[in-house]
Amino acid sequence: MPVHTPALGAPCWFELASTDPARSIAFAQAVFGWSADEQGTPMGPYAFMLNGTAAVGAICGLPPGAEGAPSFWSAYFLVDDVDAARAKALALGATAFGEAFDVPGMGRGAALADPGGAVFNLWQAENAAGGELAMFEDFSIGWVELATRDVDAAQRFYGELLGWTFQDSANAPPGTRYSEYAAGDTHYGGLLQMTPAWGDVPEHWSLYVVVPDLDIALSATDAAGGRLSVPAFNAPGVGRIARIDDPTGAGCYLIELAR
Repeated sequence: MPVHTPALGAPCWFELASTDPARSIAFAQAVFGWSADEQGTPMGPYAFMLNGTAAVGAICGLPPGAEGAPSFWSAYFLVDDVDAARAKALALGATAFGEAFDVPGMGRGAALADPGGAVFNLWQAENAAGGELAMFEDFSIGWVELATRDVDAAQRFYGELLGWTFQDSANAPPGTRYSEYAAGDTHYGGLLQMTPAWGDVPEHWSLYVVVPDLDIALSATDAAGGRLSVPAFNAPGVGRIARIDDPTGAGCYLIELAR
């Protein structure tokens, strides 16, 4: 499995905090073919999910203080100094969830919400590198997207904080706006303009898992106890996309890329 080394400012780790980690792990194994390397931590079991021999992300229980919350996926973004980046994020209007935290032998992180309320994480790897991930390959994370009501404000916040550059996409859904962001020379995701049709859905980050055949993946989702939350649709020039929830309610998109 080819691996990717994230650029500074890029998504560098993905984590599913689940109300029932065992069910979420079993679902990911059945639908994506991931294997689990389960390890004990001071906060409880932590399962590194592997696509072949390369890490995709992890599945764990809900973090302290999140009791009663639904299961959710989150992304970590690579910085060279998490304390300085956290302070900068707060100055730019973010809200912090507790203090920065250490993961012995791995690095230091911080959990925040951006000014629009979308939850994200910062990560400073102990060896100053982001590590290697299975990304952009089949059954790996291939896109990391923010749904926001104010694309311009999100560009200002993340551009200042993480050094991203932006390019509006010609493939935006009708009546909305889509801005792709890049860290270094790589495009990692986009900022999607939320329309009034979204109602009171909070602003949020979403992950896209690349699949070679969307219909097969949706059948596997149903067989493993998941559900279809956004029916399959064609994104011109991009591919076929659907959104699913695992049996605990954790949602992600599936994308079969146009080839």
